[in-house]
Amino acid sequence: MTSPAVALRRPLLCDISARATLGISEEISRMAGASVRSRAELTAGEAEAWFHRLQLQPHGQVILLGGELVGEIRFDTLNPHDRRGRMAMELYHPRHMGRGIGRQALRLFLDHAFGTQGLHRIDLRVLPFNTRAIRCYEACGFRYEGTERESALIDGQWHDDHIMALLEQEYRAHAADRKT
Repeated sequence: MTSPAVALRRPLLCDISARATLGISEEISRMAGASVRSRAELTAGEAEAWFHRLQLQPHGQVILLGGELVGEIRFDTLNPHDRRGRMAMELYHPRHMGRGIGRQALRLFLDHAFGTQGLHRIDLRVLPFNTRAIRCYEACGFRYEGTERESALIDGQWHDDHIMALLEQEYRAHAADRKT
């Protein structure tokens, strides 16, 4: 049995309604550092704002599963001179979590970033209690580098952020190990 293919592409206008129907998950929002209550759908204005925000990101991509919108992945910052970027990824609905979708999307993103874009380093911030995301990042070769203490305010409480990173040579070694 094969699973539907994961793909990445730039956001399109048709993604606005798909994003609206995925709604907001309180659990996922908390893992991303936000304090948002669950809702079955986004308003049309919220979905349009999401589209325009991601469209403005030069390297913002939607994550598709079998052609269906399930999340996003992007560089929040990109420094071409130092060949490094800070990335972020989010799946929008709990039904998409725990199925390897994030791992597949991340590998596609890394293949492009370290290949076509020629980056040397990619890092990210992740909350320590977001163990599912940490496992995904580790499975793709990211390593823990340090902690920014009390850098995220969620529901009135301060939380640390862990910094994880992957270097080009680590990515290449990790990708080669996957092929053997």
